[in-house]
Amino acid sequence: MRDRTARQQLTKRNLAEWDAEIEEEFQRVVAATKTAGRKKRGQRLVGFPFAFLADVCRSTKGRAPLVVAMLIYRRTCVCSSRTVTLPGAELAELGISREMKRKALAQLVAADLIRIEWSLPGRSAAATLLWRPE
Repeated sequence: MRDRTARQQLTKRNLAEWDAEIEEEFQRVVAATKTAGRKKRGQRLVGFPFAFLADVCRSTKGRAPLVVAMLIYRRTCVCSSRTVTLPGAELAELGISREMKRKALAQLVAADLIRIEWSLPGRSAAATLLWRPE
């Protein structure tokens, strides 16, 4: 009888230890997953088809139209919409002033890569990406 009680206590203690170990491992994995998610969300990546790059380079001149086109393409993917706004802050980070943005948009419109939908003064214009892969 004593042996049986001792075994039950030992089993209960072992189960409690195992449970604590499992819980500790679970908390460690959850913390690592959350950290990885935060790191990914902080990144801003730019990716687009090579054909898009080639078309923009062929039909425009200079660095600004290329940067603006890349930003438009990126925002269409991020926003899941062909029509997006172009915040000045994002362009400023890339060294594109308001005047450069205006000229770049004019070149992209002339190349039939985008369409501009002007809004109220002081608001960002909406650009619709017209380029489609062939």
